[in-house]
Amino acid sequence: MARGWLLFVGALLGLLGACAPRLVLEPQVPLPQVEVGKGQITPQWVLPGNPLPHVDDFESYPLGAVLTTIAPKRYGLLGKEARFTITEALNPQNAVTRAVRLARFDGAFLTTGAGDWTNYRVRMDVKSLGNPYWGSAGLLLRVFLDPAGTRALEFYFGLEGIELTKVLGEQRQVVAKRPELREAGRGFIMDKMWHRLEVTARNTGEVRFSMDGGELLFWQDPDFRQGGLGLGVHDPDLVFYLDNLEVTPLSEPSKAP
Repeated sequence: MARGWLLFVGALLGLLGACAPRLVLEPQVPLPQVEVGKGQITPQWVLPGNPLPHVDDFESYPLGAVLTTIAPKRYGLLGKEARFTITEALNPQNAVTRAVRLARFDGAFLTTGAGDWTNYRVRMDVKSLGNPYWGSAGLLLRVFLDPAGTRALEFYFGLEGIELTKVLGEQRQVVAKRPELREAGRGFIMDKMWHRLEVTARNTGEVRFSMDGGELLFWQDPDFRQGGLGLGVHDPDLVFYLDNLEVTPLSEPSKAP
């Protein structure tokens, strides 16, 4: 008798469940030009292939947007996952502007350019928020030697001065150092002011790095002929703002230093 009653109750509950309305969850598709959560799978590429000249003040992008997502033909990503986003910033005249927020994401680099970029000059405004965690905190700037991003000259400028590292796949070799510029590097990291960085790269192998009109490092590389750029951060907490990026071709012949 008890067994029959249990069977009757089970059948009744099953019938009621079948008649009840079902809750349908619609998939949440991220809207374009809006940053999504950490679960996003970020497309990976290095150099998107944009031509010279390349000029961007970042004013036309929506706030909070992931730059590599909304401008994939202009900016690429070297690394597993990163969100280089558009943020508000105060320019040197203390007016509100828009800039790129650069922060460290497991060694990722924001890239731009093309494999055939050669004989060019880069100018950009960069400001540190002055919040380093490591004693070696600094800005990383890569001049790529190939379109795949496996070869590069990596310029470090920060609390330890200046280092230039040649990157070949998983191999790294420091080829130039300027530890005497530690005070200049500390000022760059800690003063929270805009600085004008400049890079000149020529197919003769000549690469120059300057800041605010003064030369920081000159290097003559036997392998550099052409390639684009990458920007990264060496510190888990340090944040940089990037604005007024200009990459222009150079037609005049190179002069010996």
